[in-house]
Amino acid sequence: MSNIKLKNLIVAENFSIRHALKVINMSRLGVCFVTKKKKLLKVVTDGDIRRSLLKGYKLSDNITKIKSKKNFITVRENYDFLDLQKKISKYKIIPIINKRGEIIDYANEKRFRQLPQAEPSFKGNELKYVSEAIKSGWISSVGKYVNIFQKKFSFFVKNKYCLATSSGTTAIQLALATLKLKPQDEIIVPDYTFVSPINSIIHSNSKPVLADIDNKNLCLSLNSIKKAVTKNTKAIIIVHLYGNTSELDKIVRFCSQKKIKIIEDCAEAFGTYYKGKHVGNFGHFGTFSFFGNKTISTGEGGMIIFKKKEDYQLAKKLRDHGMRKDKKYWHDEIGFNFRMTNLQAAIGCAQIEKANFFIKRKIKIFKRYNTKLKNLKFIKMIKETSKIKNSHWLTFILVKDNLIRDKLLSFLTDKGIEVRSGFYSAHQMDIYKNFKNKKVNYVNSKKISSSIITLPSSVSLKNEEIDYICKLISFFFLHKGIPAINK
Repeated sequence: MSNIKLKNLIVAENFSIRHALKVINMSRLGVCFVTKKKKLLKVVTDGDIRRSLLKGYKLSDNITKIKSKKNFITVRENYDFLDLQKKISKYKIIPIINKRGEIIDYANEKRFRQLPQAEPSFKGNELKYVSEAIKSGWISSVGKYVNIFQKKFSFFVKNKYCLATSSGTTAIQLALATLKLKPQDEIIVPDYTFVSPINSIIHSNSKPVLADIDNKNLCLSLNSIKKAVTKNTKAIIIVHLYGNTSELDKIVRFCSQKKIKIIEDCAEAFGTYYKGKHVGNFGHFGTFSFFGNKTISTGEGGMIIFKKKEDYQLAKKLRDHGMRKDKKYWHDEIGFNFRMTNLQAAIGCAQIEKANFFIKRKIKIFKRYNTKLKNLKFIKMIKETSKIKNSHWLTFILVKDNLIRDKLLSFLTDKGIEVRSGFYSAHQMDIYKNFKNKKVNYVNSKKISSSIITLPSSVSLKNEEIDYICKLISFFFLHKGIPAINK
């Protein structure tokens, strides 16, 4: 993104040509915007000034005397992304104006709104419910919307023991806290994941054991779990990454035999089903995140669901400082403040009303990407299975050559597409290297970490924007001299 501020490109109507030249020279963008009471009068380039000086104009003359294009190109605020892309390819710099004709920003190849990875959609009752919560005076954790959100979530995932939390991470920490862990207890966790579950295990005063992932679904496999199990294994955290999941029936059966507790991290898998059952219901605990980029969002916030009522009751007490329900300010557990606010829950209530629409749109986005990209030789996309209904929180591709992957990342970023390289393998970071399993070489984790690219997947993403991204990816491979199509 260009770091030249708009104010450093503006020249008021009463300034001289000399001043305009100084502005142009300082920015090195070759242009300035001439304004009158914030309204854009004209766009003047260094070429316009040079031609005017050759005709006899003086540096002391007023900038408004400079002859420039009368019908200069502008775009209005709330512009269409694809329309701006087309204009950017033809013009060096484009002013952005509001309905009053005032200049509010500018765009060039390195400065304009990107197509984001994932952004929330607040087009339902969010403002209405939040306003009601504020008017009620109940804005913290006591208020009707917390209970309403828990009930709505309970109905959606078909689990009667739901507890709202302040984040997806605190939901994991709360699940771990109910296990009453000891320092020698080990928790198996995937090496390739966002580090939240790993950090939560460390904060619970127990030991994470990093396991490799299955390169078919990017989640823990039964084989990877077996390699990591020891006599000290207390639990596993299955992370349902990018909306996908493991072979849960096999894992549940094995863990039941070994008396190993299961925590399902469903932060990226709201709306994912395994054999017709919502994820989070297979283990002893299921945790969810409502961070700003998740399928439904409360800004920050989380939820935990339980298999057993006694775990739910204990977690509810621990969430509220370990305070007894029947005796105010009497604490018989060392607890936390992991509560969700009424304001967050109000947003959550509005979000879950549109959850089915969000999930259907995410799935359609994946299918469109898949249709457009499936024949590209140098990338791979995840394959669907009949057991899993993937909610496709983020669509991703795997690039077979990691050097090409990094070049593609840079290429798409330069074109205004917000793409990311995914997570790093945890065992490669110094602070986690002591939790490596010596029996494992983490070949799949390292491979995925060096090959993945996550693509824009917001529910507001238009089909033509998806097509544009796919065309850029195809163009990249052809442009680099790599045959893009198998045939």
